[in-house]
Amino acid sequence: MEKSMIRHYRLAKELSQLFDLESDIDAVLAVSMYKLNHFMDSERSSIFLFDPLKQQLTSFSSQDLEKKEIRIPKSSGVSGWVFEHRMPAIVNDTDNDSRFFSGVDDMTGFRTRNLICTPLIDYKEHCSGTLQSLNKKSGDFTTDDLELLDLTARLVAVAINNSRRYSEIQTTSMVHKKVIKQIINNIGNTSEKK
Repeated sequence: MEKSMIRHYRLAKELSQLFDLESDIDAVLAVSMYKLNHFMDSERSSIFLFDPLKQQLTSFSSQDLEKKEIRIPKSSGVSGWVFEHRMPAIVNDTDNDSRFFSGVDDMTGFRTRNLICTPLIDYKEHCSGTLQSLNKKSGDFTTDDLELLDLTARLVAVAINNSRRYSEIQTTSMVHKKVIKQIINNIGNTSEKK
């Protein structure tokens, strides 16, 4: 097995062990970003999720950022371009790429030299945001790095989707329990009056 396939397999194995439905999604994503940094040999990684009400991309999980939440217009920066076009991007020179938005660097105090970004596409082919890695520690980002990022994005999209579905099921279950309890109380009150 070639070296890149081993790298892909090891990351997929490590990430899949994190994805328990009852796990805190924030913790799962934070650990996923940490592991992605290690495998990508990058300084930082982050997830931007689309907020349809505000038409913005919001950082959901990011490693080592002082400011936890960053909001940008859905068409802003490389992340916005990737989100809108549903295509990945490798930018090895941010100073000479018109898609790069330095405003995020200004907000965080972090200097982005290069980045790689891919869309978060779920099982229904819906794009919910983007996943990116910043500043490869040695050299430029490659197509092999992009394959690894795409694999991670698919796994992260599944984890986010499963977490949302699990929360919806829990909420529905709680509502059903309250309704049943109310029905039982009403039946009890009715029978006491007789």
